[in-house]
Amino acid sequence: MKKVININFQGRVIPIEESAYDILKQYVESLRRYFANEEGRDEIINDIEGRVAELFGEILKKGATCITDDDVNKIIDSMGRPEDFDGEEASVKQQLGGEQKQQQSSSSNYAYQQQSFTQTDGPRRLYRDESHKVLGGVCSGLGNYFGVDKMVIRILAILFFGIMFIPYLIVWIAVPSSATQVIGSRRKRLFRDGEDKIIAGVCSGLSSYFGVSVWVPRLLFLIPFFSFVFRFGHWSLWNFPHFLSMSFSPGSIFAYVILWLVLPEAKTTADKLEMKGEKVDLNNIKNTIQNDMEGFGQRAKKFGEELGERAAAIGQNIGVKGAEMGREAATLTKKSRNSLGDIIVWVFKAFAYFIIGCFIFSIVSGLFAAGVALTGLMPAWSYIIADGWQNIFAWGTLILFIWVPVIGIVTFIIRRLSKRKGNSGIIRYSFLSLWLIGLFCFISLLVSISREFKSKSNLAPETIALSNAGINKLDIKVSNADYDEEENWLKLTPFASFVGDTLYVPNIKIRIIKSTSDSFQVGVIKFSRGKNRSSANELASKIYYNIVQTDSVLNLAKGIAINQTDKFRNQHVWVTVAVPVGKKFMIRESNNHRSHVRVDFGSDDYEWNWYEWSDGDHTKSISTNVEYIL
Repeated sequence: MKKVININFQGRVIPIEESAYDILKQYVESLRRYFANEEGRDEIINDIEGRVAELFGEILKKGATCITDDDVNKIIDSMGRPEDFDGEEASVKQQLGGEQKQQQSSSSNYAYQQQSFTQTDGPRRLYRDESHKVLGGVCSGLGNYFGVDKMVIRILAILFFGIMFIPYLIVWIAVPSSATQVIGSRRKRLFRDGEDKIIAGVCSGLSSYFGVSVWVPRLLFLIPFFSFVFRFGHWSLWNFPHFLSMSFSPGSIFAYVILWLVLPEAKTTADKLEMKGEKVDLNNIKNTIQNDMEGFGQRAKKFGEELGERAAAIGQNIGVKGAEMGREAATLTKKSRNSLGDIIVWVFKAFAYFIIGCFIFSIVSGLFAAGVALTGLMPAWSYIIADGWQNIFAWGTLILFIWVPVIGIVTFIIRRLSKRKGNSGIIRYSFLSLWLIGLFCFISLLVSISREFKSKSNLAPETIALSNAGINKLDIKVSNADYDEEENWLKLTPFASFVGDTLYVPNIKIRIIKSTSDSFQVGVIKFSRGKNRSSANELASKIYYNIVQTDSVLNLAKGIAINQTDKFRNQHVWVTVAVPVGKKFMIRESNNHRSHVRVDFGSDDYEWNWYEWSDGDHTKSISTNVEYIL
């Protein structure tokens, strides 16, 4: 049995066999001798040690109790030994044989991965297949896991792209690569490139990962904004591009912010090499550092400070984790005495987590729906929201109160799946602060808007003179709209559509009552809301509603025009048609539910209320295209 010791290596506490530690120490000393005359030797050795420590961490995460001699030798073989790069002849041979070695390494990696995919001992695990990937290796990994042809999975992913897009990204981020099963194997990882960034380095990181020019992903993220700008002038309500397909600018913002928060920045040399898919070995680390020596002193100083902070944080965490492990061990000892109590507690926990999960899902779904609804109403904002603070509060509500929680929860889920914990506190408190600002904007907007709808108008009814009031039958018809009203996937009454800079709302209600004479009579009552009675009456008096009789047909306008000056304050019109006893009337089919025009049948002395939509003693159902005799 070999002796195991704990060492502090690059800020990590590593349990390692004493003989393995001797091998590691000899390897580090050989590196110091080899790079003694190289420019930036300290940075090169420091990055190599950091890479070795990272590989140690990966081995321990897989369940190893300590680092063995075999582990150290495998890591050294993957990184390369100084003698492998000694002299110009060896360097030339390496360059000439690089392609052959790469093919041999790929074959070896593939064989190892195939073995790990087909193993029968223990539970099978899902990996992304780096050897046969087209994009992220998700489809080929699923094919290996389920024993299905990779092409079948890819065809299904293409056919159901709209549904599979978001799950594909989540699996890509959360599921480990098959390359992680081979110590020091070449793999490509997605990072943010902090050295070539404009905002956060997301686009430059994507360009390095996919091997394209950096302007390509930047243009792809900007295209939705151009399509939004050019489309906005012809944008009717709810007729906007699909949100998740990123053909609408909030979709690209949503994706960019999520990638910004989820993807780590490539800070170390190993990260930069993996970002480009290059092998992390001595030669590549040396070349990368020497190519970046200009201004590298400041970056090295920053790296040292961060490394010290990380080491201090890890040292503190070790003490905390040790105390927690002690408490957990004591707790487990006590729990073993009461298994029935454990079962009851587990059931209650499972139920509580289920309730919490449903609650969070409901919140995210509700906020997402509200965000889509308010985003779809953006063309009508200038007809509802007043300029100044009210407009600022509206934007704050949309962005901070609604979209920030959605982005925050999605980011939290993805970070949990990908096991990223860096800057969690900063991100959490930043989202909370932004949401509290959004909550203030939301409350302020509600207070401001409610003041605008505080009072109701009380204008007297207007009588419409008919050209032939003594006819025996009257056909009531809502005229065809002179504005574009499309059948979109989502509607929100009372908004309809636009003509130029005018918004039309079909807030029309028709009342059929008994006439006190032998002639038809038509009256109009105009209503509006306002911050006071005089303001409401002024807005109601500005309503223009056209009613024209042509022979036996009474043509009614289909909507009320709202301009950006007067704003929408729930302006609506009641048209009262008094029908003589014994005479006929008919409601044309255009007055169905799609026109948003309500037809009621009741007595004239009924106190009609716009907000009471339930049928009462004075309301009856009227069918269209049916002749009625009063």
